[in-house]
Amino acid sequence: MSMSYRKIFFVGLQVLILSIPAFTSWSHPHVFLYSTVKVVFDEKGLAGVQVNWVFDEMFSSMMILDFDKNRNRRFEPAEIENVKKRAFENLRKFDYFMHIKIDGKSFKVKYMTDFSAEITEGKMAYRFFVPCHVQAEESSKEIRLSIYDATFYCSVFLEKNPVTYESRHAYEVEHTVEKNKDEAYYFGQVYPVEIILKFRQTNE
Repeated sequence: MSMSYRKIFFVGLQVLILSIPAFTSWSHPHVFLYSTVKVVFDEKGLAGVQVNWVFDEMFSSMMILDFDKNRNRRFEPAEIENVKKRAFENLRKFDYFMHIKIDGKSFKVKYMTDFSAEITEGKMAYRFFVPCHVQAEESSKEIRLSIYDATFYCSVFLEKNPVTYESRHAYEVEHTVEKNKDEAYYFGQVYPVEIILKFRQTNE
């Protein structure tokens, strides 16, 4: 595949974001990614969510060819920064594909922290943290989280057992993973899969 072809279609998610119109007639996704999340608590309650993405083999091969400049099959700090600038930062316009509701109210993802990129088993992987502070109370708080690209250019799948926790010992926590049939996207054709998290302060 020629360099010019790759640059048109697979130079990274930066091209994806810059080329997506408000509405699109694409009939199927062109990039596939697989996600897990780590729900992080602190002394006050929910601190945020660490998000992990692994991309499909074709997209990964293009990204690795473009960004692993020294061809050592790992990303150096400068290469990670290049990935972040060219193939991730513009996702801020799309809330990094994060759709969050806190007790039924939408939460706007304004920024993320701790971005990293790596090559794992030959595939491109991203990791980043989305701050989302929710004070714990004696009554349960409900967080609904789904990860998807509303244009459906990029199709997101949750891995099996997609949720882990950090520092949950002070709280009663439970979650389910369900398809949300009330909020279809991509012209009403696709239903997002939600992680429904409930937590509350323990009485101990």
